[in-house]
Amino acid sequence: MSQTLSTLSRKRIVISLILSALIPVTARLLNILLDQEQIALMFSMNIFTSVLIMYDWNLVAIHYNRAKENIPDTILYSLIGLALIFLWSLLGLSFFQAQLILPPAYALIGYGYARPGFLIAFSFMEAAMMNLTFKIMTDHLDVIHKELQSILLSALCVGLAFTIAYVPLTDISLFLRSYVYFMGLTALLSYLYNQTHTIVPGVIALTLTNLILMILSMR
Repeated sequence: MSQTLSTLSRKRIVISLILSALIPVTARLLNILLDQEQIALMFSMNIFTSVLIMYDWNLVAIHYNRAKENIPDTILYSLIGLALIFLWSLLGLSFFQAQLILPPAYALIGYGYARPGFLIAFSFMEAAMMNLTFKIMTDHLDVIHKELQSILLSALCVGLAFTIAYVPLTDISLFLRSYVYFMGLTALLSYLYNQTHTIVPGVIALTLTNLILMILSMR
């Protein structure tokens, strides 16, 4: 992979990461008022990811154009990513028993009025948030001839950030199992980015994976 010059100022990186961090923080604050944890996270995910996308619209456009300019690779790695992330998510749920950022089946079934919001929030919005956050956090990394190192470093650091944000520290065992899951997920997103120079395959793969898992959970 050739080096890609940073497109983001430090100010933009900080503000973007604050917007991403506001998703779990706002969800916890809303839950105090609503006493509906899943509804609060769904609302927060939809609102703040939308703001994040609009704020970083130029970055989104750059990655969209890169994907459009190389459609065969975009399709190929979206399919590879879908297979890998789906299998890793199944492993995370069954073997690691990690806490994925997905609503439980009872919420999808019981809150019928909110189901469209759930499906949007925890498929496309979550995928966009995770891929944008990963790209923004690693934007200034020097990755010339260091593809493996960049994948491992992003997995360790970005995976830890997601775990801290979405998994309670009160359960150390759950926290560690979830950290393994988020490290693997971030490594896969980083791999897809390193192969295509765009976050689009990662967004597509994670969106479809989460959508399939939510639909299956309602059966």
